[in-house]
Amino acid sequence: MTNPRQDMTVASLILIIEDDAGLAELMAATLEEQGFTSVCSSSGREALDWLASNTPSLVILDYTLPDMTGSAFIEQMQGLGSPISFIMVTGRDDSSLAVQMMKIGACDYMLKDSAFLDRLPAVVVRALQELETRQRLQYAEQSLRQSETRLARAQKIARLGSWEWNVPTGEIYWSEELYRIFGLTPGEPSAITMEWIFDLVSPSDIAAFKKVMLAAAKNGQPFNIVYRINSLTDGEIVVNSQGEVEFDKAGRVQLVAGTTLDITARIRAESEIQQLINYDNLTGLPNRSMLHDRLRLAIAQAARDQKLVGVLLLDLDRFKGINEALGHRAGDKLLKTVAKRLSACVRESDTLARLGGDEFVAILIGVASEDGITTVAKKILGLIAEPVYIEGHEIYTSGSIGIAVYPMDGDDSHTLLKHADLAMYQAKDLDRNNFQFFSRDMNIKVLERMMLENSMRKALEREEFFLVYQPQVDVRTGQITGMEALLRWQHPDLGLLGPDKFIYLAEETGFIIPLGEWVLRTACRQNKAWQDEGLMPIRVAVNLSAKQFGQQRLDETIAAILLETWLEPQWLEVEITESAIMKNAERNASMLRKLRDMGISLSIDDFGTGYSSLSYLKHFPITRLKIDRSFVRDITTNKDDAAIAEIIIAMAQTLKLQVIAEGVETRAQMEMLSFRDCVEMQGYLFSRPVRAEEIVRLIRDGIKY
Repeated sequence: MTNPRQDMTVASLILIIEDDAGLAELMAATLEEQGFTSVCSSSGREALDWLASNTPSLVILDYTLPDMTGSAFIEQMQGLGSPISFIMVTGRDDSSLAVQMMKIGACDYMLKDSAFLDRLPAVVVRALQELETRQRLQYAEQSLRQSETRLARAQKIARLGSWEWNVPTGEIYWSEELYRIFGLTPGEPSAITMEWIFDLVSPSDIAAFKKVMLAAAKNGQPFNIVYRINSLTDGEIVVNSQGEVEFDKAGRVQLVAGTTLDITARIRAESEIQQLINYDNLTGLPNRSMLHDRLRLAIAQAARDQKLVGVLLLDLDRFKGINEALGHRAGDKLLKTVAKRLSACVRESDTLARLGGDEFVAILIGVASEDGITTVAKKILGLIAEPVYIEGHEIYTSGSIGIAVYPMDGDDSHTLLKHADLAMYQAKDLDRNNFQFFSRDMNIKVLERMMLENSMRKALEREEFFLVYQPQVDVRTGQITGMEALLRWQHPDLGLLGPDKFIYLAEETGFIIPLGEWVLRTACRQNKAWQDEGLMPIRVAVNLSAKQFGQQRLDETIAAILLETWLEPQWLEVEITESAIMKNAERNASMLRKLRDMGISLSIDDFGTGYSSLSYLKHFPITRLKIDRSFVRDITTNKDDAAIAEIIIAMAQTLKLQVIAEGVETRAQMEMLSFRDCVEMQGYLFSRPVRAEEIVRLIRDGIKY
């Protein structure tokens, strides 16, 4: 009998996409030692061209390619129309990126660390095994659908096995098909009684069967029941009986008639599918799919009982070496032995599962403290370390265990397993044959990030974002000269959030693009609404992030928004940071000129914190400089800050640019800035950021300070 893993390597072609030629060669050589055939590509475009005419079993993808990101490559690869499984590889130890990649379909996520090449073959084998299982499942489901189609056709032709029970006389009629279902020769016995039928029903189901039959005869209740019978030819089989009742003129039950269908084949097919879906073929343990279901149930129970749930993820140390030295057959026997030993370490109420390869997970439910989890982890490591005798060899192995605990380390199955996995790799890095709990600080950061990321994309639909506006004032006249639109998020669970709490995440996920367009559109629409109310036209400033400013056809997007909202361009000001402008100076200069030619004002936000160079100021068509609040805050007490502010004002005057100071909170700050000829200011001294309806009053009544 052939080894399924050997068959897998013979038929498998692996595409390696890695721009480091040396590492790509090492990866290919490592896989070749295991019998796999590899093709290497150094760029996303080259790989996509190859995929257009080839279909590998698996793709190993470096997230950072010279011409595109892993996310962009996956999107284009999936657009080819043929689903291809992939493993994401990266040098970034970033749990959020790992979660993102698994969400979009990655089989696994690997970090380029010192053990990367050692882990690679096992990860590839596991991914291919999961792919094979999915294919087998699809075939089983297809076979089941075909069987049901044939069965429906047979029902129409043969009417199944039919029967009638004359309740007053006790006479029972069976069709020939029904005799055959029960393994009998048609017509033998010729006289059938209900008591005789009861003897054929499985003892486990007789009570339910009697109940529905007698209820039909006594009360006229129709029924549909599944039960087991003892066929004389096929042993125990499963049948489905449906019955209807006929009454005489007096309303008494006269006849109970129905059909009986042998559904044994369907039940077995469904059972096999459930086995494929929920259990590991090698060890018989629950697999990844059932593990998540069991873990969700454990979390729900622990929440009710106010208990802990321990998630222990075990990875065998040096398992690859055992496979190489003794063969996969010996490795499979070792995995079966490990499964038995692990079963001895957990209670019947706990769950033990195999994720694939040499990874196992134990779910400990109803735990009162972490001490109990520690005891189990020590017991597991002790049993794993005992020698195993396989085919005349004495094998020694050990394990590394990562532990995550509900509710401290996560409140859902995916988070807990991911944190246990991170803790397991920490255990391997520190010293093998030990266990590590997940870091609490890391846990808090990951959970907060996940909560924000999960809820952010729906926040626009739910209208949880809103804008507030902070006036910009000419201190010589007290008149409002402009507004800055500021974004806020009324989060349903976390309350009111300022942009510092979520903009960084919007930038990382790309959500900043639709969010930024919403801010621009909302600010322009509001400014036009103020004008329509008869208020004096003023400019409204909107901040653009680096990613927004770097997108293609930004000028066309802004032009479309102005056209949609009917706002004239001179009443919109775009604020960009120094660092954002300097990332791609040539391209950005061109974009700024397009915006200026449209009539839009351009302002450099947080000026003084970046390059602050006369050469780039002369190069870019800027309208206004905004002095950063960090210099304004201590301008009256810190000589350096005062000198910087004075230099910025003088620089603006030299270049004939307007200048505005933000973060002005005291009269002393205002007076010092005014003395140095900065007369346009923004800050709490004049007004906090307020809702649009409050702005109407401020414009009409003026600012009092």
